[in-house]
Amino acid sequence: MKQPLLSFTKLIKVGGTAIATLWAVSSHSQSALPDSANTSQETRSSAIAQQVPKEQLNKGLVYNTEQLLIGQFAGLRLVPSGGSPGTGAEMVMRSGTSLLGNNSPLVVIDGVLLDPFSHSLHASNLSWLNAEDIATVSLLKDAAATALYGGAAANGVLIITTKSGRTSDKMRLLYNATGSVSSLRKKADIFSAADFRELIRERYTDQQHLLGDYDTDWQDEIYRTGFSMMHNLNLSGALGTVPYRIAAGQVNQNGILKATRYKRNSLAINLQPSLLQKHLTFNLSLHSSGQALRLADERAIPAAMAFDPTQPVYADNNFGGYFTHTRPDGSAIGSQINPVSLLEQKENREEIQTLYGQAHMQYRLHFLPVLTTNYRYAHVKSAGDYRSEVYPEMAYRQNSPIDLITHRLKSDVTYYETFVTLDQAIPAISSMLDLKVGLLKTKRENESKSTEENKNELIYSRGKRITTKQENLSYYGSLGYTLHSRYTLKGSFRNLSDVNYDEDILRQRSIALGIDWDIKKESFLASTDVISLLKFRLDVGWFSKVDEPNRFRTALWTPVQGNPIDYGFAGPQSLVDTERTRQKSIGLDFGLMDNRLSGNLGYFQTKSSDLFIPFRYSVGSGYGSSYLAVGGLSVSVLETALHYHVVQKGSANLKLGLHTTVARNEVTSIGDFVHKYTFSDNDYGLALVKGEPAQVFDLYRHLYDSNGKPIQGGYDRSKYGYAIKYPMGSSQPKLYYGISSEGAYGRWDMSLLLRGAAGNQVHNRANAQRSWLYANDQMEYLSNANRSYLATGLISAHTESSHFLEKASFLRMEYLQLGYNAGRVLGNKMEMRVNATAQNAFVLARYSGQDPEVANGIDRGHYPQPRTFSLGLNLTL
Repeated sequence: MKQPLLSFTKLIKVGGTAIATLWAVSSHSQSALPDSANTSQETRSSAIAQQVPKEQLNKGLVYNTEQLLIGQFAGLRLVPSGGSPGTGAEMVMRSGTSLLGNNSPLVVIDGVLLDPFSHSLHASNLSWLNAEDIATVSLLKDAAATALYGGAAANGVLIITTKSGRTSDKMRLLYNATGSVSSLRKKADIFSAADFRELIRERYTDQQHLLGDYDTDWQDEIYRTGFSMMHNLNLSGALGTVPYRIAAGQVNQNGILKATRYKRNSLAINLQPSLLQKHLTFNLSLHSSGQALRLADERAIPAAMAFDPTQPVYADNNFGGYFTHTRPDGSAIGSQINPVSLLEQKENREEIQTLYGQAHMQYRLHFLPVLTTNYRYAHVKSAGDYRSEVYPEMAYRQNSPIDLITHRLKSDVTYYETFVTLDQAIPAISSMLDLKVGLLKTKRENESKSTEENKNELIYSRGKRITTKQENLSYYGSLGYTLHSRYTLKGSFRNLSDVNYDEDILRQRSIALGIDWDIKKESFLASTDVISLLKFRLDVGWFSKVDEPNRFRTALWTPVQGNPIDYGFAGPQSLVDTERTRQKSIGLDFGLMDNRLSGNLGYFQTKSSDLFIPFRYSVGSGYGSSYLAVGGLSVSVLETALHYHVVQKGSANLKLGLHTTVARNEVTSIGDFVHKYTFSDNDYGLALVKGEPAQVFDLYRHLYDSNGKPIQGGYDRSKYGYAIKYPMGSSQPKLYYGISSEGAYGRWDMSLLLRGAAGNQVHNRANAQRSWLYANDQMEYLSNANRSYLATGLISAHTESSHFLEKASFLRMEYLQLGYNAGRVLGNKMEMRVNATAQNAFVLARYSGQDPEVANGIDRGHYPQPRTFSLGLNLTL
């Protein structure tokens, strides 16, 4: 039996959903060839397949796909990973379908199903694609459409169509540039040097000798104003009957945290030749991207909150000239590190090269034009090199022999696909038939290599290489039947097999059915002018999937009777199980007064079972970790949307939009042998508890005195005196909403997006670590504190206390842009448009930290999202 080795990937935890307004308009720059699913059947309902052109998406300093989509689709929540340049966002569809697996929509670019996992340690798997090369983005939500893509589409499908030329186009040269300035929106609320010095004199008089003579704002020392530039140049048109588009892009962004920077150079080429009077057409495309990230040790952020503000940044010493707390013998006290030293004495870099290319051939039969045959070959190749080097004189370097860490990630994915489509009208019975069948073969080869070494003394070196190969074969199909242009029955399926296994081939399946009823076309509504659109839809689907079969297969075991943690495991399962999901949805789309007022209402219900959860088990005298398919998750979501065309008169135009999403999720099972599963590492403080929301907080319940102040060490305890942790709150909002506006008057135009969330909490771990102050004769140095210390009076950290669990509801101004179309300039030789954009200008929230939007709900002092102002120039020749 063939078994690939364990592969390195990133786990995406269960999240929520975000919401914003969009306006469905057709694109002027799409591929002439359909992909295997983006055809009429899947895009009939605007509420289910929302298609938005790039021009209607986010604006400003926006250069990757995640930035473009934040807040744009109902039910799709994108939470930025932080403010570091080049990083992506956690993308979750309707609270997800898995407890530990991937909860992002499946991404399809020009018909190619993209690998959902990033092959970079820091950049996302979509960061290579220049946002300027995107023509339209569509989101498939209903099961009848998404099941065509398999189990990986249980969380929806995000279809990205890139730009191409058109036969009717004359040659056009377009150039756009954006210059931006970014700054810190909000500082952490800590004591200044003067206030800290006064506090020590008042409360810890005997430790005044530990104070320095300087006035250092450590946050000013680590943050800066970041200047950025973005350029795009593209040439499009047609050479005879061959449309073409050639585009180049460059991004150079400096982050607000010193030492952080992102650069990307991209190239895109598209050709669409045709033969035999367009019965034979080709779509040839190539995308190349080179990314370079300069990363910071983000521990500098909490370190700046903690370091003594009365000490200097630099000093005359043996640690590279950076002030360091030392012992009498001159050795560094490594428990507190100079924040500037972390940024300037450590160098983290990553470079990623990506090549994406495909050739899609379509032949429309001469003797049967309603039947088309398609063949696609695509190849995606990526290589990422990460290097982290610590300078030898750095203070905390003395505690570790490691000064150089490297990682290399390589990926090669090849796609071979053939499919047939049939769109046949049957006038005799007033019917329309849509049929698709296809076969896709995918080959993947991943390689991971890492090393740790001491490059100067050569006394320590180790490394490991992991290579995995995977080959999948899937067949799929869909059928749509429409009667009298009013009643549509649709269905789709996909079956995927992992051919790496000889005896027990891993299979992932999906199947779904749906009905649509165009009520407006019924005779009793045909004559009314008030109702312009009224459609009803109903869908149900079943999905089974394994995000990473290599990982789960090598680590999945069957428990014997009793508690697996105590009794161990009987042995490996003979079959790799799959996570299973059942989805149901019902909705209504409407339009009034010639669609001047339009909207939709949808209810979605998802029940997932056999979800993987890792558990520890005993092996001899030690412990191991394996996955059990014992988890369950139930999700219910109600989505509403309203679009209103307020003004439409002459050159004046104003549109308003409002979306709301109410989401509820509940863990229905984590196995019969445990009552709570707790996370570790970066998610420590979160848990899975049956009957509670996913990502519930697991904290000690703090007790308070008669004055309402938290008691030092005062936790709710058992009868044996042990502090008890309780499930409480959730990092996932219960309500998501978005408000947008687009307007134009004469040559001026304006667009705005506000988005927000309510009903979620964030555990302010950064505050918990700094909301105390204590000094005695054994102290070797002083640490700063958060100003909340004045209210708590705590003398030690309470990092798992419920006192620091805060409401994190917020309203954020995603962007506001004002533009002016100057028309033809320079002797009528070119068109010019200029714009000014503000991003993240304000956030309204009661949360005391720097930013209420934290991916996993635990704020350790993460890289804050910057406030950015941009000026843009667009020229067309």
